[in-house]
Amino acid sequence: MKKLIIANWKMHYGPIKAGAWIRAFRRERLPKDLDVAVAVPFVSLAAARSSLGRATIPMLGAQDVFWQPDGAYTGEVSTGMLQEFGVALCLVGHSERRIHVGETDEMAAQKAAALQRAGMVPVMCVGETEAERRKKNTLKVIRAQAAAFLAAVKPDAAVRGGHAAMPVFAYEPVWAIGTGKHCPAQEAKVAHDAIRAAVSKAWGAKWADQVRILYGGSVDAHDVGAYLTTTGIDGVLVGHESLDPRSFGILCRAALPA
Repeated sequence: MKKLIIANWKMHYGPIKAGAWIRAFRRERLPKDLDVAVAVPFVSLAAARSSLGRATIPMLGAQDVFWQPDGAYTGEVSTGMLQEFGVALCLVGHSERRIHVGETDEMAAQKAAALQRAGMVPVMCVGETEAERRKKNTLKVIRAQAAAFLAAVKPDAAVRGGHAAMPVFAYEPVWAIGTGKHCPAQEAKVAHDAIRAAVSKAWGAKWADQVRILYGGSVDAHDVGAYLTTTGIDGVLVGHESLDPRSFGILCRAALPA
């Protein structure tokens, strides 16, 4: 299956800068065997879609969603609203939402299920904190988080076009996000293997082989190749290094050098 790289702008770039980023990035030369997506803030979805036009590279993504289709939920955004912008995928359960707004495993799982019902790919984030890592609870934490997602989404409901329609996992060690600290590729592989084993236990080995599992945590052009050449790591989720379209293009090319 193709490797997948997702840019996560987080709380950066309103409509003007978002449109400019998309236009600039579309001039970048990208490897053919690579899927690329960008997760933008809600307020910038219209500008990003306009700048993309009919183009499908990069795929358009969102950073969050609410699980109800409509109703009295002030400030929330539904899957139907995302569909109107042609959103292909959406992050759920990102560690920053778990930490800053108290998002729980149950909430993240409901969001993933809603996205799947709407035909969009949930990018399901799991990862441990520094304190949990020090206590050697990394695998316990990510298995529990993965189990909540796996109970909510189903593999057979996701098969609309092969691998691209399958839910995606992203392992993002909280202690490595935005800190400059790097999780060694082999350490990340252990976590990825645990996630894939959880998928196999819940869905069977057939489906486990089809689920892409990304790594996220201070990834840059210098180390992206090490992650993507490590067996079991199917792509990366990129934060700060995705804010400049040219730098992100360099990172994408470094992921799969010619």
